[in-house]
Amino acid sequence: MNKTKLGWKFYVSIIMVGFIGQLAWAIENNYINLWVYSQTQNIDAITWMTYASAVAATLTTFLIGALSDRIGKRKLFISWGYIIWGVSVAIFGLLSRDNMEKLLGVDYAILGVGLGMTLADVIMTFFGSSANDACFNAFVTDQTNESNRGKIESILAVLPLIANIAMILLGTLFGAGAVPSESHPEWSAAETASYLAKPWLYFFLVCGALTTIVGVISLFLLPKDNCEKKKDGNYWASLIYGFRPKVVKENPDLYISLLSFMCFNCAINSFMPYYMVYFQAGNGGDFAGLGSGMDFMIVMGVILIVSSIIAVVAGLFMDKIGLFKLLPFGLASCAAGLLALYFSRENWALIVSGIVMMSGYLVCTAALGASIRNETPKNEVGLFQGVRMIFVVLIPMLIGPAVGSSTFVAVSSIDPSNPTLEKTPNANMFLFALMFIVISLIPIIWLMIRKKKIAKTDKLK
Repeated sequence: MNKTKLGWKFYVSIIMVGFIGQLAWAIENNYINLWVYSQTQNIDAITWMTYASAVAATLTTFLIGALSDRIGKRKLFISWGYIIWGVSVAIFGLLSRDNMEKLLGVDYAILGVGLGMTLADVIMTFFGSSANDACFNAFVTDQTNESNRGKIESILAVLPLIANIAMILLGTLFGAGAVPSESHPEWSAAETASYLAKPWLYFFLVCGALTTIVGVISLFLLPKDNCEKKKDGNYWASLIYGFRPKVVKENPDLYISLLSFMCFNCAINSFMPYYMVYFQAGNGGDFAGLGSGMDFMIVMGVILIVSSIIAVVAGLFMDKIGLFKLLPFGLASCAAGLLALYFSRENWALIVSGIVMMSGYLVCTAALGASIRNETPKNEVGLFQGVRMIFVVLIPMLIGPAVGSSTFVAVSSIDPSNPTLEKTPNANMFLFALMFIVISLIPIIWLMIRKKKIAKTDKLK
């Protein structure tokens, strides 16, 4: 295939929209978990938010992905989705324990925080998934081809980590975290929640404003849509198109790629919803216990920056040497990093282990994501976004957190106004993630063997 050059406008718009989208997702998937923990001292709300978000994201992507195909427009959903998405991000800052006590009383404040966060998360996910999962992903596929997708996928795979760096810097700047930046062991959960509420409000307002502003800019900067309007067929029938046996049979490599990504993401979701709480909370033993101050920022910052550099370098070679030649190295690196994180307690050990794990995670995500894009039928991209969400998001986000959190020890709350059991993540979640990595080898090896056979057959022709 001849190389297709993409203009500067495409790169600028994709990086800008992709980055801010990942910033919003990083908040929704990671940093908001610190916010919930700061107000409840319990990870159960995080688990239920993860479940609700997965279901909302999948249903939204099914509906909007097929609709964008139907009307031949994706840019419209991306730009206006981001504008409203930013407003929904800002709303999170209002759902503090103090505000819930004023609204519902002391006895129901914790419950109110959990339910309020879950509902707000579903609303945010609807607009985020409409703009990003359903339409931005399909938009990128529409605009690219096999000659440049490895490079584009590597850029997109790095953006979540860069977004996490920006998120941590902003959070540290405002003083937002799961625990106070200074040690206050004498404080009750209610005092901690009240102390942290205002920094979190400022954090969410700023991040929400950034998302909305980029939505406005994207109206003018994003390239024109490059998808054909689908006039034939029934809209509702198109929602289940990707699950028809005939379609599965016609696209075996696509579904093996999806199965591979599903198993891999089960590993990632076994610890990812909880890893920031794990890094901040506790004081040794089964926890990293870094607090929310400089130690946390340095450890996470070094991990994310170095991993991003490694992933970018790998991405430069991915299109040239092939996706599946780098994938085994990515899996080995991710597995080794997870095992090392289980034993790591000192800052230097957390940094080294985190870099090894994150680098492998990024390489695998880029390779598997590019494989799915390459195998998706070119004229039916939107129809398969919902199928992609089922395999890559819904199932992993239901299975992973359930397995990972099953080992978290619950203790009675010392806060008399909190009738729940307090739970904090521990290092066992990394072992369960490692188990899923091993399971993912089955479909990945299957896919690699098929690709090798196809390559040999093509050479003989």
